[in-house]
Parts: sequence; C-alpha cells; structure tokens
Amino acid sequence: MSVSALLSEFCDLGITARPNGPNVFVSPQRALTPDLIKRIKSEKPALLAELNKIQREAGSDWEEIYNDPKQLKAFSELLMIGDMRRDGIVPEHYTSTMECKHCGPVPIFEGVPDNVIGCPWCFNRINDLRIPRT
Repeated sequence: MSVSALLSEFCDLGITARPNGPNVFVSPQRALTPDLIKRIKSEKPALLAELNKIQREAGSDWEEIYNDPKQLKAFSELLMIGDMRRDGIVPEHYTSTMECKHCGPVPIFEGVPDNVIGCPWCFNRINDLRIPRT
C-alpha cells in the first residue's frame, strides 16, 4: 500500500497525522487499531517524508489542514496529482480531451471548455517535461 493510500485511509477514518520530530503524531489515538499502528511503524520514514512535504507546501495553512482530515486528504491528493502531471502521468480522473492553444490536444478532467488559452500541461511544456497526447 502506498503512503498516499495510508494517509487517505487515516483521513477517511477521521484521523489526522502530522510530523512531530522523528515521529508521526496521530489524533485521535483511540481510533488507531493494532493493524494501523503496525502499518504506521512499517511506513514511518515514507509517511514522515510525505507529511513533511505536505507541511512545506501548505505553508501558513498547515495548522488548518492537519487539524481537518478532509482538508488533509484533499491537499495530499492535489499534491499527488501535481506530481503525476509533472511526471507526464495522466491522473485517472482526466477522462476528457481538450485542445490547448499551446500544447495541442491533451487529456483533461471533465467540464473544462474545449478550447482554452492554457491547460494543466502548460507547466510541463514550459519546463520541457513530457506532455501526454490523446
């Protein structure tokens, strides 16, 4: 199981997690099962790295994000989608195609107008990264 999936599972259970020095602090602790505790211990380095990354990216919003499982999950997923796009990987919810004036036909999420000036893949184009084609 990936660290993102583990963090998502925490959030779905109403559990928040944050780095606390070399440890992971979870709340409420009474929600932890023996299985979750075992998984936290086995994934601790990767989980700490992910939480530290989220904290860095959240900046001044970090306290609000880590105190709310729904916000923590949403922010984590947004970062994961951004990482996927930078790697040229199409997120699974990108089920439509659009014509970007700069990138050409590209995969996109449902509901985006057919012809826009810029798209989520423009960052890749500007930085000479892979742009998936449809």
